[in-house]
Amino acid sequence: MNWRRVGVVAGVVLGLALVCLGAVFSWWTRSGRARRLGEFALDGLSARVDVRFDEWGVPSVTGASLEDVVSALGWLHANDRIGQMELQRRAATGRLSELLGERTVAVDKSMRWLRFARTAERMWSALTPEHQRLLEAYARGVNAWLAAHGHDLPPDLLLLRADPEPWTGRDSLCVQLMMAHMLSFGAAREQTRYRWLQELGEERARDLLGDWTLAIAPEILELAKKPIKTSSLTGAASSEQNGSNGWAVSGALGADGHALVANDPHLQLGLPALWYQALLRAPDYEASGMTIPGLPMVVIGQSAHLAWGFTNTELDVCDVFFEQGEHGALGVERNGVEVPSSVTVEHIHVRGAADVELTLYESDIGPMLEPNPALGLPARSVAWTGWHAFDPLTSFLALARARSVDDVPAAVASFVCPPQNLICGDDRGAILYTMLGRGVQRGRGDGALPMPAWDASYGWKGLEPSEHSPLITRPAAGFLASANDDPALQNAPFPGRIDAAAPQRAGRIRERLSAGSAWTPAGLAAIQIDTTSRYALDVVAQLRDVALAPNSDAARARDALLAWNGAMDVGGASALYGLVERDLNDRVFGDELRAHHLPALAHSDRDRGLLNALTGKLHANWFDDAGTPAIEDRSATISRALEDAWHEGSARWGGDTSAWMWGELHTWRPHHALGDVPVLGRFFEGEERAMPGCGTCPCVFTGAWSGDHINVGHGASMRFVADVADPDRSLAVIPSGQAGDPFDDHYADQLAAYLAGELRPMHWSEGAIEAHTCSRLAFTPAK
Repeated sequence: MNWRRVGVVAGVVLGLALVCLGAVFSWWTRSGRARRLGEFALDGLSARVDVRFDEWGVPSVTGASLEDVVSALGWLHANDRIGQMELQRRAATGRLSELLGERTVAVDKSMRWLRFARTAERMWSALTPEHQRLLEAYARGVNAWLAAHGHDLPPDLLLLRADPEPWTGRDSLCVQLMMAHMLSFGAAREQTRYRWLQELGEERARDLLGDWTLAIAPEILELAKKPIKTSSLTGAASSEQNGSNGWAVSGALGADGHALVANDPHLQLGLPALWYQALLRAPDYEASGMTIPGLPMVVIGQSAHLAWGFTNTELDVCDVFFEQGEHGALGVERNGVEVPSSVTVEHIHVRGAADVELTLYESDIGPMLEPNPALGLPARSVAWTGWHAFDPLTSFLALARARSVDDVPAAVASFVCPPQNLICGDDRGAILYTMLGRGVQRGRGDGALPMPAWDASYGWKGLEPSEHSPLITRPAAGFLASANDDPALQNAPFPGRIDAAAPQRAGRIRERLSAGSAWTPAGLAAIQIDTTSRYALDVVAQLRDVALAPNSDAARARDALLAWNGAMDVGGASALYGLVERDLNDRVFGDELRAHHLPALAHSDRDRGLLNALTGKLHANWFDDAGTPAIEDRSATISRALEDAWHEGSARWGGDTSAWMWGELHTWRPHHALGDVPVLGRFFEGEERAMPGCGTCPCVFTGAWSGDHINVGHGASMRFVADVADPDRSLAVIPSGQAGDPFDDHYADQLAAYLAGELRPMHWSEGAIEAHTCSRLAFTPAK
C-alpha cells in the first residue's frame, strides 16, 4: 500500500471537511442577521414609517398613526429578538417540548395547567376594537419579518430547528400573562407554608410567617395534623426574587426644577435582556423607554409630560383552596352541596418521543391540582387575578397620554394583574405614588395559608375597587420611594395581605434622598448602585452583646464586622458578612428545614426571620442545632457561625479582611437559554464576573448559596432615570444589548456599561436623535 498516497488523500479529505465545516459555521453565524438599513414594504401601513438607530441599536420610530408605529415595532422586535419571542410564546402555551423534547415535558404540563391560551382568548374579547387592531398591526409587523426571511433565521432558531408560526394578537396577550405569572402567582408559596404546619407545627409555622395573630382556618390546622405517608421530597428554594427599586423627586429637589423618576426592576438576568429600548412617536402617542418583545407599547418610560416606573407590590392575589370530596368528574363540595368540576384532555407533542396525554381539572374556583399523597396534600383549586379578563393595553397607553400626575389614577384604574407599585412625575414638577392593579376581596381568611374550599365563606367576593388603591400625591418631603417594602409604613396601606421585603433597602434609598438636594439624573443613577446594606448593619448590631472568648476567632470576626461600613462591595469585609449571614441562616433555620425535608426559605421569609430570631421575637428555640443531642442557645450558635466564617475566609484570603473577596463568592455568568447546548452553546454565553451587592441593598444582585458560592441570577433587569421636563437628559442601560443574535454587534454591547454602573443618554428631541443616528430604516405601504 502506498502510505504516502493514502496520507495525501486523507489530508485532502480532512481539508475539504474543514472547509465544509467552516462554510457551515460561517453560514450559521451570518444567518438571520438583523437589518438596520434600507427600505421595506409592510402590509397594512397607511403611510411611511421612519426608523433611526443610534450607536447602541436603539430605534426611534416615527409614523402617521399609532397602528403604523406599532406594526413597525413588531418588525423591529422580530428583527432583533425573534428567538426570544418564539421561546416565550411556546413556554406560555406549553409547547416547548415540540422543540426541546422530553426534558421540558414537566414544564409544558405546568404551563398547560395555567390555561394561558384560553385566558388570552377571553382577554381578546375584553379588548376594545382599537386595541384589537393595535395587536393585529403588531402581529403584521412580526409576520412580515418572518415572511421576508423564510428559513434565513438567527442562530438560536436554527439550533432549535424551529419554524416559527405566524404571530397573533393572542400571542402578545400570552406574553403579558407570563409577566403577570412571574410577578404575582403565589400558589407554591402557600403550599410551602402549609408544609410548615405539617412538619414543624403551628408555633414554628407562625414564627416563619412572622405573624402570631393570624387566624388559620381550623379545618386546615386539623388536616395538617394527619400523618404523611412520606416526606422524602425536598423542594428547592425559589430562585426567582422579583423585586425592584423605584423613586421620584419633585421639582423642588431637582437641580433644574424638574421632577426626576428612577426605576430598576429586579428580575431574572440572562441573555438577551428582558427589555428592548425604543422611542415610539405618532400624532396621538409619544413614549420613550423600555418595551418587551411581544408587546406593542412602552411599558416603563416617559412621554412629553410624564415619566413612570414600577416595583412589585408583593400583594397576595393568588390563593390555594383545599378541596373535599372526589377529585375529577364527580365534582367538589361547597357548603355540603356537590358542585361539578370540569375535565379536559390535552396532548403535548414531544420531539423525538410519543405524545404525552394530560388531564386537566377545574372547579368553580379555578384550575385544580391533583392530590399529592406523598406530601399530604389533597386536591387544590387555585384562584388568581391573572385569569381575570381585562384589557391590559388601556392603562399603558393612557399613561403615555396623561398630561399630569393627576390623570394617573384614572389612567390605571382598569388594570388588574400583576399589581405593581407605580411611581411617576410630571413636567410641572409633581410626583405621585399609587398602585397599578387590583387587590382581592376575600371572605374569611387573608390568603396567607390554604383555605377550605368546602366552606364557601372563605371564597373570593370579587376584586377590590380601584379607589381603594394607595395614593400619595405631592409629598411634603419632596420624594417618593418604593423597594417592595410595606407601604403601610408610609400611611398608604394596600387593600390586602402583602409579603413585603425587609424594609432596610427602601430605608437606605430614602436615607440617600433625604440627605440630598439639587438632584440630577446622574445623581439618582448613583443610588441604583449603592451597595450599603442597612439590613446587614442591623444584623451585625445584634452580635454586639454576644459573650465571646477574648482573642478568639469568633471575637476577631465580630470585631471586623463592627468596624465595617455595611457596603457589600466586591472586596473587603463584605465577604465575611456574607459567610456569617449564610451560616446563621443555616444554623437557625436550615437544620430544622432539612430535618423535615422542607425547602430553604424564600428571601423575604429568610430576611425577616433572621432578624426576628436575633432580636428574640420568635417563640421557639430556633438556635438549637437539630442534629445534636445538646440544646444550643443564641450565644453558642452565633459564636459558632462567627468562628466558622472566620476560619473559611482566613483560610482562603488570610487574616486581613480588607483582602477578602465577596466577588469570588458572588459571581454572575450571563446565561442564554441555549447556553447548555454542547459546543455551540458557548457562543451564546457571557463570561463569569465578580459582582457587588446583595438582596438588601439598593444594588441588588442575588442568587442561592450552593456550598461556598452564589450563582447570581437575579438583579437589575435595566436601569432608567428620567428627567421629565427635559427627556434628552434621561438615562438608561440594559444588561446585554438590543440584539438576540450572539454574532450581532449589539448582542452584549451595553454589558460593560451596566457592570460599571453607567447609564447611556436617551434621545428625545429631533436634534438629539439626528446627532446620534447611525443608520436608517424605512417602511412603506405594500402595494
